[in-house]
Amino acid sequence: MRKSKKKSKYQHLYGHPDVGPWLSGYGRSVQLSYAREFDRFLKWLKKTPKQLVKERKADLKRENEYERRRYERLVVQFFKSIKSPGTAQKAVVAARSFFNFRFGKRGELDFTAHELKEFGKVKTVYTDYLPTCEDLKTMVEVSDVRDRAIILTVASTGIGGDICEFTREQFKHGLARRASPHDPVHMAPRGKYLRRLKTNVRMRPFLTCDAANAIKLYLQTRKDHSPWLFVDRSGKKLTTDALNKVVTRTVKKARIDIPKEQRMRLHNFRDFFSEAAHDADIPHDWICVLYGRAISGSEDFYAHATEEKLREKFKRVESRLSVSRISNMTLMRDQQQRALDDNTKMILTLISHIVDDEERLRDAVAYILSQPKVKWDPKKEIEPTVNRVQRILGEVLGRERIKRLRVSPEVYEDNP
Repeated sequence: MRKSKKKSKYQHLYGHPDVGPWLSGYGRSVQLSYAREFDRFLKWLKKTPKQLVKERKADLKRENEYERRRYERLVVQFFKSIKSPGTAQKAVVAARSFFNFRFGKRGELDFTAHELKEFGKVKTVYTDYLPTCEDLKTMVEVSDVRDRAIILTVASTGIGGDICEFTREQFKHGLARRASPHDPVHMAPRGKYLRRLKTNVRMRPFLTCDAANAIKLYLQTRKDHSPWLFVDRSGKKLTTDALNKVVTRTVKKARIDIPKEQRMRLHNFRDFFSEAAHDADIPHDWICVLYGRAISGSEDFYAHATEEKLREKFKRVESRLSVSRISNMTLMRDQQQRALDDNTKMILTLISHIVDDEERLRDAVAYILSQPKVKWDPKKEIEPTVNRVQRILGEVLGRERIKRLRVSPEVYEDNP
């Protein structure tokens, strides 16, 4: 099923008299690879196979070598236009194979030494950057209404460019099926699955409350009547390339510190979702159904993975995908820190007034200040007790009084 679906995408090439015989000479996997890259080449040229063949035949008859080698230069330009080094090499191999088959020895692509050097140049190979929750929060804070909805949707579903296929009607029905306003939104029709465009694998994605609220706000600002959930300014459905530009633009605006040899792209949020789901201890096959990946078990599992069961599984990971939770946790942490500070300050103040014996007070202060401090992350953790007590002790007694207690200088200097 999946293979025939891929093949049908390039059926116009398989059935073409100039291209079909060429592709049929290879195995299925090579056929699909060549068809994909040759189709990419034709779209870049903005020509049909018939036009390409006609132009190449005319070029080969020209006496001027520069004019005769026009398509060699075009293939080199096409190679340079592709960012991925692996894809660029595959595209050149496919083009050379077609020209060799269709025109024989006389019409095959004959590159100069200078042009061959261009193919030999190693393009920069980037590795994927895995976004963090804080990265997501920062990106959302600097985004406009539409981009915020897109980024939260990509993060909460993990399905990448397939969100382009979401419609307003799907979202409307998903909202209506929620048991409460705080429930996640299921984007597949009741009792059915969606399918990923690239692999045709079944999936049942959900939206977090954050994503749903961002989409509702975005739809309120829309003036078009397009049925698609995410559109450009003219009301046309967004493409995967457009979504990638949204991510790249937002990363730059958010000034996220990404290592030089890495980059963040749309598909990185797929890994973000997968990591969050595994951290929430959701079984692997359930994760696969949520974001559209082939399961390792029997196909019968799809019948078992009902909307209600998937919703419960998704609720376990929702907090790890929600920006509001990140903000709320920061607020709660700050509030808890202040409460602990007040409590510690009150206790130390009472002790300083109750203990009349200077020697006993000196021993207590010396003991507290002699304890080693604990390393911690102020952005993610509550301050450890020993650090907090030492800090507030200095505020309560004051630097001068601690010195008058004749606490060992080494102890105080190590814990100022």
